[in-house]
Amino acid sequence: MALESFIVALKEDSSPQDTDRVVSIINNLNGKVGIITAQRKIIIATFDNSFAKRIRKLSCIKLVGGVTIGKRKLVRKQMTEQ
Repeated sequence: MALESFIVALKEDSSPQDTDRVVSIINNLNGKVGIITAQRKIIIATFDNSFAKRIRKLSCIKLVGGVTIGKRKLVRKQMTEQ
């Protein structure tokens, strides 16, 4: 039982109400929704991995898969005047 980030893809024929329902379920499971795409078909969320099967079983879900979101490394470059 550990928190993980997941990509949750809804089926192409899903409605905005389906997206709202999935977001509500994730929130009720003490999860956190990070991103919803403009088309409302892809959700990036963090929730306990034991709930992945429960979300996968929803009729409007196409895919639930784990994702790794890493921190970006910043590289400092010194600019020289020419």
